[in-house]
Amino acid sequence: MNDDQKRPTMLTPKTLAAQLGVDVEHLRRLREQGIGPAYIRITPRTVRYLSSEVAEWLDEEVTESA
Repeated sequence: MNDDQKRPTMLTPKTLAAQLGVDVEHLRRLREQGIGPAYIRITPRTVRYLSSEVAEWLDEEVTESA
């Protein structure tokens, strides 16, 4: 498989929550409020996050100190 055919890395809510130091429920609330990282709903009960979308969201959340 070459670079053009690579599948994006997908993260489970549990994995992402652990990486961010939050709980899975917090990610659910962010989804409900429409303010968290973009996600894919695979089935009605299965959510995945693209690592590239998470990185982009984190970049947007960076705050410069005064």
